[in-house]
Amino acid sequence: MLKILAIGATSTIAHETLRHFAKDGASLFLVGRTPDKLQMVADDLQVRGAKQVETFVLDMTEHDQQPVMWREALETLNGVDALFVAHGTLGDPDAAADDYTVALRELDNNFLSAVPILTLAANYMEQQGRGAIAVISSVAGDRGRASNYVYGSGMAA
Repeated sequence: MLKILAIGATSTIAHETLRHFAKDGASLFLVGRTPDKLQMVADDLQVRGAKQVETFVLDMTEHDQQPVMWREALETLNGVDALFVAHGTLGDPDAAADDYTVALRELDNNFLSAVPILTLAANYMEQQGRGAIAVISSVAGDRGRASNYVYGSGMAA
């Protein structure tokens, strides 16, 4: 059965996508920022047929904790076949335009925070000779708007 590590598992698109894998009996390792919401998603996927559902609470901007999460996912699932990344934030565009620290936080959430896990997963999958990585972005990355250029640039990256 497929073993999936899902980052941003509480997002609507991730949850709906994972329902399809759950009904096929996949083993899932779910990562999200909000413990209660993460548990609700986990419970839903369990009753929909997932063979195994584990959770890990993490804000992906805590870059140094990503290797800890990655190792736990590998150990818990006994390997990973697929990484599904669907996390990000849609912050306040005016605040990001006015304060570079807000803009940097948005860019970290929507781009830089994906770099550690993508690197870990790509190296692992290359070494094992198989695997899949799927990253969900936003149409804003393709068709950015001047009114929300920080979000658009993060999604494009």
